[in-house]
Amino acid sequence: MKRTLLFATTALALTMATVGGASAATVKPWFEFKKAPLVISPDDLLLDTAGASTPVFNAGSVRIGFEGISQYDAANFARNFIPPDTMGAVGKTQFLSVLNGGVGVFDKATGAPLAKISDVAFWANAGLISTNGDPRVMYNAQANRWIVVAFGSNLKDLQIAVSDTHDALGGWKAVAFEGFGSGFFSPVADYPTLALDANAVYIGTNNFGATTLGGTQSFRGTTLNVIPLDSLFGGAVPSLDGLKQFSTPCCAAGSDLTRGFTIQGVNSSEASTTGNILAVSLTDFELVRYDVLNAGTAGATLTPSVTLGSSYSTNGAGRQPSGLRNIDTLDDRVGTSVWEQNGRIYAVHTVTPTVGDETRVRIYVIDSATNTVLDEYEIGSPGYDYYMGSIAVNEAGYVVVGYNRSGLGPDGKISFMTRAFETLPDGTLAPVGLELLLKESLTDRYLNGNTEASLTPVGRQRWGDYSAVTVDPENSSIFWLIGQFAREANTPENGHPGGTGFSRWGTWIAAVDLGRMVTVPEPGSLAIMMIGLVVLGASVRRRRPAPVAN
Repeated sequence: MKRTLLFATTALALTMATVGGASAATVKPWFEFKKAPLVISPDDLLLDTAGASTPVFNAGSVRIGFEGISQYDAANFARNFIPPDTMGAVGKTQFLSVLNGGVGVFDKATGAPLAKISDVAFWANAGLISTNGDPRVMYNAQANRWIVVAFGSNLKDLQIAVSDTHDALGGWKAVAFEGFGSGFFSPVADYPTLALDANAVYIGTNNFGATTLGGTQSFRGTTLNVIPLDSLFGGAVPSLDGLKQFSTPCCAAGSDLTRGFTIQGVNSSEASTTGNILAVSLTDFELVRYDVLNAGTAGATLTPSVTLGSSYSTNGAGRQPSGLRNIDTLDDRVGTSVWEQNGRIYAVHTVTPTVGDETRVRIYVIDSATNTVLDEYEIGSPGYDYYMGSIAVNEAGYVVVGYNRSGLGPDGKISFMTRAFETLPDGTLAPVGLELLLKESLTDRYLNGNTEASLTPVGRQRWGDYSAVTVDPENSSIFWLIGQFAREANTPENGHPGGTGFSRWGTWIAAVDLGRMVTVPEPGSLAIMMIGLVVLGASVRRRRPAPVAN
């Protein structure tokens, strides 16, 4: 059922729009430009790495876990951003992490850091002058090459780097283009997403701009950039030949509000001339789906949008055991990669049930041909908030989801966790094993952008904005996850002489081996081996109504 959302007018509230002669609808007011400022203190440039977490090797289902780039690293690069925009992907022999402020290359076998450099240095090595963050990374197993997307030196621009080989320590080449720029002051092609299938690379942006010089940046619509796969991976140097931009302005009368917000292309290796697209509705608590026909060609077009229907409400802040409720769990956007396997689309986002105010990670399984929602599964438990989820699926239909969990209880420190699932023949999900703790934060009082001793958090308590799960190209039973946790505060007591006392973030990378959790003699015959770990949460499943045309 469609709902009109009415909110008090604020400086960032968005205008009413009439769609196809229908009654006016209100765009959700939390869709705002959220680029955080660069925060640097002179003391931050002279930090040691006391407190860094050592790698963990495990004979169980978690093969290895190790720390990625931390805020201490980023500060040493003079690139101290909040939040980190935690992002990474696994390749042939390495794990590549790209964040706001830094880039790290890690050995898959040992977790040893092979390189840690600033994000500015990374892009300079690829031939461009700078970056403003919001990075994404994927590994193209067919081409055995990496691809990274981020802001350019100007926030209206996007840039793409492609590695020469599977070795992230080798050469890179880059190309840049304008993502959004016409008609507004200080335009921003915000929150770039990244996906690739057999035909094209898909980059979606949320566009912001001001109507007057120095004015407030407001939401101006979205752009879906579709680039032929061969243009980026077919030669020694990536090109933008065949780039097609589908722009959807907002929010004047008559604007098309059906294309959604935070457009995610669907990663797929399946042979098809159609590109799948998933987004969250601009006006309602639901997802939208549409396709790119003839993707990667000059004749590419978009199909009409279809709403998938759902039932949830606005997300609140995440709780911590110190009594704080200050962690920004973000809105309901699908902020991380979406995947297709065996004609089914798998996605996650953060939602709050219509009853209660604890956030949950909701998993969707969608038939890509009919847009029927085959299953909807919520990961959550009473007393805890679950947020910043990410997902991947292998060719056998096994699913791994990574996410953060926190709460008011004694075990409620912000934790990076995971759960695994099997896709049953009807498309529904069945849990495999138990909820696993990958990394627990080192403090129960994390204040992003504030001193940990502060009584009241000041400013946006940013977290995320995303995590990532990718399937190992050398062994599809192994899933690699990267997520955020809270490091120790930057204080002399914690081993940081001259420290400012501010909270600090860290990132954690782990490999989960489903081959150690399940035995797969043949399809349809599964013997599930339960792992001897403590159950840390419970899961709640919900069905949703059949989709309706928008």
